[in-house]
Amino acid sequence: MDLGARQRTRQSWRRRAGSADVTPALAEVPVGDPARPAASFATPAVFRGLCSAWPACRWTEQSLARALPTVRVSRSRSGEYPRDSASGKPCPMETVPTARFLAALREGPPTVYVHGEVLPDALLADCPPPHPLLRGERVARRSLWLSGDGARSPLHYDLPMVLLCQLHGRKRVTLYSPRYHDLMRPQCSTWPALTAQERIAGTSLGAAELRGCEGLIVELRPGDALLMPSGWWHEVESVGDARDRLCASVGLNWPSIADALPAFASHRDAVRAYPVLTQGRVVAMMHGEAKARAALPRAQYDLPVFAE
Repeated sequence: MDLGARQRTRQSWRRRAGSADVTPALAEVPVGDPARPAASFATPAVFRGLCSAWPACRWTEQSLARALPTVRVSRSRSGEYPRDSASGKPCPMETVPTARFLAALREGPPTVYVHGEVLPDALLADCPPPHPLLRGERVARRSLWLSGDGARSPLHYDLPMVLLCQLHGRKRVTLYSPRYHDLMRPQCSTWPALTAQERIAGTSLGAAELRGCEGLIVELRPGDALLMPSGWWHEVESVGDARDRLCASVGLNWPSIADALPAFASHRDAVRAYPVLTQGRVVAMMHGEAKARAALPRAQYDLPVFAE
């Protein structure tokens, strides 16, 4: 990683910490062995060139617009998603022609983002699950991320395991272990009532809390993939290509959210952070109330995610 990238990361943490003197220690994410099964990784790993042969790495604006005539985008004046820090509100969403979205990326700041939408059927064949890394795993969800330079997803965690595959442009990812759950505080105190489009996202860390925090950092280039185990906090910043500004990624998630909940509940440090969250509420936040009720038995729906 270049010196400028490290400096920007430190400046970002200083702003959040409210102090110029305290920054967490960041080490490079280690390179993983793609011959190992994904389930054997307890910590993040990067796989250089793992997806470089994917047809998706050869997407052009023209081929994307042909295969995907419209996209559902989030709008943000600040470039932060899914909540716009400029307004303090969730980013509004709309469906627009793909060609118009791609043109907007070239025109200026990162005000539009295809933010984790389900990968359309027309593009599935371009993103085959890598083997043997995912041997035996049933990918529950494939998500598409399209943005321009500077778009950012604040610190959040995912319940399933995630393999983030970089296709175009670069992404800078900062990660923290689930053992730091008790230091993480949601941006919005009323977050259990958030809508299905919103994610468990954003933290506020004080300077004293940052002392002793050890994190990981990695910059993904086209063809690289990053494996993130369940519960790892991560912040993602897009770095678009100098020519067309497009930053494109596909995320592979497994197991399903419902199946991931029991294992994730073993992170006991999270009890103080999210004491009122039920398993049904997590699924509803990400997939809607109807799908949550259908996926979970009634007794499981009201169980807390974290138990003492």
